[in-house]
Amino acid sequence: MESMKNETEIAALATEALGLENLSVSFLAEGFGNLNYLIETGNKKFVFRLKKSMEFQFSDSLEREYAFLKYFESQGIDFCPKVLALNKKENFLIESYLAGDEVTQADFTDGQIDELARNLQQLFHLDVTAFADFCEQNGYKKFTYLDPVASLKTYGFDRYEKAKQGDLPVEVMAWFEESLAQNLEHMTSFVGSAEVGFSWGDIQPEVIVDSAGKMHLYDFEHVSISNSFGLSYIKIHGTFSPSQLDYLVDRCAYYFGRHKDELLLDIIANEKVVRTNDAVWAAMRWTITKDRSFESLMYEKIELVKKLDR
Repeated sequence: MESMKNETEIAALATEALGLENLSVSFLAEGFGNLNYLIETGNKKFVFRLKKSMEFQFSDSLEREYAFLKYFESQGIDFCPKVLALNKKENFLIESYLAGDEVTQADFTDGQIDELARNLQQLFHLDVTAFADFCEQNGYKKFTYLDPVASLKTYGFDRYEKAKQGDLPVEVMAWFEESLAQNLEHMTSFVGSAEVGFSWGDIQPEVIVDSAGKMHLYDFEHVSISNSFGLSYIKIHGTFSPSQLDYLVDRCAYYFGRHKDELLLDIIANEKVVRTNDAVWAAMRWTITKDRSFESLMYEKIELVKKLDR
């Protein structure tokens, strides 16, 4: 990856992309895949997302975010950023700036939990077939269904093959092989009957709440067409209390027309897949880097999976 651009270079790129002058640039935040900057001119504000990682999971993340958010906007979704410019050569994306306060999940009111469930449902049930036509008509890259079996192969089995090239203990290898086989069996049986829709992907633990109290979602670099709308991801990576999470599941059951018990079983099964893959990643990093902190992390992740079976 080429060296990161300075703020003068970013201002020049944004000026050309937006057709605006006298832009100021300031740093906003750093994510795993991008550096984010605030672009201002007069009373206008934008977010400049500059790719910093060329890892596989980020290879087309900005192009993905652009195509999906363009489609969401065309379908009347008004709680996501609007994308204004994409430059694949310079690896940046410019979006509208979401004005308001960041509110973490731990501080959500019941009304905000309900709003999140409605937002997830609205995204998930957009027309997937129409999205394919939309991308073709606009010359966007074709983004198709994210097969959970293929995903398990990439983030579970393939990474495990790399991990076991190191000195993993025999009992750890046996546990990985048994767990991955169980996860494959679950995913294979799940795919045939599961509904397909749009998933936010990397669901952020915060949202933006504007002055009118409306919730806005952001960071769609891992948005996908999937069987899951993200409850297990929220349970693992979110900050909801157990009672808040229970209420979210309740509201999702209502809006998605699903039985709550069915959703709870899905959460546990999908959580096991995600946490096992996390343990595999830590094992892979341990064998590659020899950093003992990854060994500790691997055992920590394995224990989290075992707790799900108790």
